[in-house]
Formats: sequence, C-alpha cells, structure tokens
Amino acid sequence: MTGGHLGGGYDDWDGGRTLPPSDLTDSISVEMFKRRASENMTLPTLKVIAGPDSLRFCSIYPDEQIIIGREDACALPLVDASVSRRHASVTSSGSKLALQDLGSTNGTHYKGKRISAPVLIDIGDEIQIGSVKLRVERLGLDELAHLARMVIKLDQSIRDPLTSLLSRQYLDDELPENLLRHHRAHVTMTAVFLDVDHFKILNDSFGHAMGDQVLVTVSRILKDAIRTSDTAIRYGGEEFVLVLANCDEEGGVALAERIRKRVQEHDWSMIHSAADDLVTTISLGVAEYRGESVAEWIDRADKAMYAAKRAGRNRTHRHRET
Repeated sequence: MTGGHLGGGYDDWDGGRTLPPSDLTDSISVEMFKRRASENMTLPTLKVIAGPDSLRFCSIYPDEQIIIGREDACALPLVDASVSRRHASVTSSGSKLALQDLGSTNGTHYKGKRISAPVLIDIGDEIQIGSVKLRVERLGLDELAHLARMVIKLDQSIRDPLTSLLSRQYLDDELPENLLRHHRAHVTMTAVFLDVDHFKILNDSFGHAMGDQVLVTVSRILKDAIRTSDTAIRYGGEEFVLVLANCDEEGGVALAERIRKRVQEHDWSMIHSAADDLVTTISLGVAEYRGESVAEWIDRADKAMYAAKRAGRNRTHRHRET
C-alpha cells in the first residue's frame, strides 16, 4: 500500500485525504479529486519527508482524528520498522491540530523532544514518528493531485511489472540508506533469498505462460506471509528476496519454512487444469545482517540458498561461514 487506508476499492477512497490506489491512472485520480473536493478546498496534510515512506501523505478533515502506525488500518500506514503498530494520532478541532503519542516504543518527537502528553502543532511544523520525519502542510486540490501522481510514478518505477513486488532497483537505490538507519537504531534485520526449483523444466513442460502464473502465485504467497514492515523483492527471473525488519536469523528460518510449505502444498490446478500434475517447490537461504554492504549481505543469503539446492532442494538453509 502506498498511501492511507483505502478500504475495499475505488468507491471507498475518500478523495483528497489519502493517496489513491496505485493502479489508478493519473486522469482518474485527478477526476476523483475534482468530484469529491471543492476547487478552493485546502486541508492540513501530514507528509513524510524522509525515509522509505517518503512522500506518503494523509490529509486531515475538520473534527477528525487520524492514526499513524504500521497497521494497514491506520489512516497513514508507515512501513518503517521503527514505527509502532499504532504509534501516534493527530486530532483536528476547529483550527487546531493536536499530536499525541499512543504508547509507542520509539516515541513521538516534536521540536526535538519526546512528547508524553498531547501538544498543539501548526502548519509548517515537523514531527518525528520513530525515525520517520513528517511535515504539516496545508495543500489544495491541485497540490494533492500532483503529489498523488508523483508517488504513483515513483512506486511504479521500482515495481516489477509481472508480480508487482519491488524490483531489484530497490536494493540498489533505496535499501542501503534504509538498512543503515535501521542498523543505527539497533533494529535486527534478516534477508531470505529464495529460488523456484527446476523452473526451466517447468517452463519447458508447461509453457512460459504457466511459468509466469507460478511466479505471480509465489509472489502472492510471499506478500501474504510477511508483515507490513517487511519487504518482498523480485530479484530476477525466478529468484526473490525478503528483507525482514525486527527479525533475527531464527525468525527468518521459521518464516522461510512456513513459505516453503505453502508453496509445496499449493494446488496449482486452480491455475489451469493442465497443472494437475504440477508440484512446485522452492529453496531458501537465510542470513542475518552483520553491518556489511547490502551486496555482501544478500550474497550470504544467496550462498545459503545454493547450499539448500545442493542438499537436495525444497529446504531452507542458513548461512554458515566456510
């Protein structure tokens, strides 16, 4: 999800308050803005200005309270691991905005100080939710529409078109900075590298269209298995990488095993009757982050995955020093 909580579909989207669904075209999102808001309407808006959630935003209606946190149900959901599930709230009352921490682990900061009671905030102020920095702005219809288009285009630029997972570009452009920030905050990170077993044979036996369907299904299993704070990436071909926040190597192995079993037990005949005899498995490698470069970290997980391949496939291995 790339904006606030969107409910069940386009009809549940609340106009200018949050980012529209990523599969909306620019023209549709602008039209919905125009239909649901006045041309002269402006709304106080929380906008993320730094971190992996950069440019996410949520406008605040009069006499409304919004919740910020990692839960999808929050009006402004953030993926950063330093953010609690229900971290903070902002309440609009008349012309005033009140910021309140909701018992978060890493705190809510205003003017450099951690708050313990509700404080009034104003347009132009900056607040910090965990390690995520936000600014309070007052934005009109055109500005909100422009911001929505920017976020949609940015999101699409780092998405794999087949699976809708993040592409390998994310590893190069976004992950190094995010990883450094989490490491400084002493957040444990673990990578899971996985590969679909015998994928070339699958393509040759059932065709490339079926192969694509297998990749899409595996990606959906991955997205269903991970948390909002985790990241799923299509590394290339039939290879995928999971970046798990607040997760040690033991937790990574446990998650990898759950995913492996779900793929092995999946009923592929649901895709096509020709797949009645199809059994697909994956091999996985797990490596906890040790402060090295992203490339070195992912390489350790990759080597563990190849060790699983050599041991007979359809299994999970953790990285071992040689």
